[in-house]
Amino acid sequence: MRLYLVSPTHRLRDGSLVKATQYWTSGLTLPTLKALTPPAWQVELVDELIAEVDLDKPCDVVGISAMGPQIARAYELADAFRARGRRVVLGGPWVSLAPPEASLAHADAIVVGEAERVWARCLDDLAAGRGGGIYRAEAWTDLDAIPRFDPADLQLVDRARFRRSAFYRQYFHWPLVFSRGCPLPCSYCAVQTFYKRSYRTRSIEGVLEDVRRYKSMGAVNLLFLDDNPIGDPAAAKELFRALIPERIQWTSQCTIEIARDPELLDLAARSGCVSLSIGLESIDHDVLKRVGKGFNRPSGYAEDLRRLRQRGIQVIGLVMLGLDGQDEQVFGRTVEFLEETRVSLVKFFTPVPYPGTEFHHRMAEEGRILDHDWAHYDYASLLIESPGITPARLRSGFDEAYRRFYSLPSIARRMWPPPPRNRLRHAGYVVANLKSHMFLRRQPSAWGTIS
Repeated sequence: MRLYLVSPTHRLRDGSLVKATQYWTSGLTLPTLKALTPPAWQVELVDELIAEVDLDKPCDVVGISAMGPQIARAYELADAFRARGRRVVLGGPWVSLAPPEASLAHADAIVVGEAERVWARCLDDLAAGRGGGIYRAEAWTDLDAIPRFDPADLQLVDRARFRRSAFYRQYFHWPLVFSRGCPLPCSYCAVQTFYKRSYRTRSIEGVLEDVRRYKSMGAVNLLFLDDNPIGDPAAAKELFRALIPERIQWTSQCTIEIARDPELLDLAARSGCVSLSIGLESIDHDVLKRVGKGFNRPSGYAEDLRRLRQRGIQVIGLVMLGLDGQDEQVFGRTVEFLEETRVSLVKFFTPVPYPGTEFHHRMAEEGRILDHDWAHYDYASLLIESPGITPARLRSGFDEAYRRFYSLPSIARRMWPPPPRNRLRHAGYVVANLKSHMFLRRQPSAWGTIS
């Protein structure tokens, strides 16, 4: 039997597909699914972000995994494969959280929840021409029981280039995981909704095995794909202690709480942490409380960010514009704060009512969802009615915030002088700022492009 595993890209508003010429990391979903597939199957993988999907690929079953704006493209591809007589199974967070009938309209089967416990049975049924429908995982997976994937299945774009190019070895981040889930209550978050605020970690030995395997292949930088690797601070400290002798560099995303535990922060820095994406979301506590993120406490942001910078950890701030409680002053106030606290990079977002989340339920109940086309559920579309900001002002303010943050005076203010540690990494972030500046000069609007 032949299985074709697909990770779709998504379309821009002009209908074009988003593509990349090089990939700075690789997803783990497709390699893991391949490792879970029974040996009798022949498996091929394709990531549409960097390659073309072959709609006429000779195969018996097509598996498509999607999240966020990928879902519309996933449905489009699923319909095209089924029109050619292929059996299709859809999965991923969006499929699990959205009403099942939405995905079953495009597929023979859907996987709801984690695939590990149901994947083989789903494939067996599809291969035999029976079953289909919903394959629901009724229990969480033991992360140490998941079969090891083959690193050759990671999407590197050009492996020869990785071997010969010192730059690309620095650029590519090898992916691994320590945990799944997040115990925090953010109402807009699909992660805590999908995992029902549960949280699990792998054994330290399993993580170290992955680290050493990557190092043997020439890896320089690692990326923990965890949604919140410090969700269990005691377990995170144990991991960071174990990583110190490995002398690696790593990045991830986590909450600002890492800066509020001195031991945790010091261990992270000593273990090789060089950058973190951190969901600041808003500089107003009342705004955060309305979306279940009151634990962030913006009054402490300045000190938190100072501590991170002092240890040479670059911060990519994640900020939402258009939340309840924000008004037209939010754009200027937010950028001014980000400049004062010397945040290295920023990604602005508009609020997204992801299906299944508490935030979606409230927005739907209040009749405030403006756009039900899931192809538009990206980082910068106008999806909900914001009481304090008109749609036109939100659109222009979003652009203004990006352009001001990545202006040359702002870059100089935020990035000089460099922090006391990891100055070479800091230089790379200066270059990233300048590239964003040039990109925004070429674009008539930043809306929905730079994020």
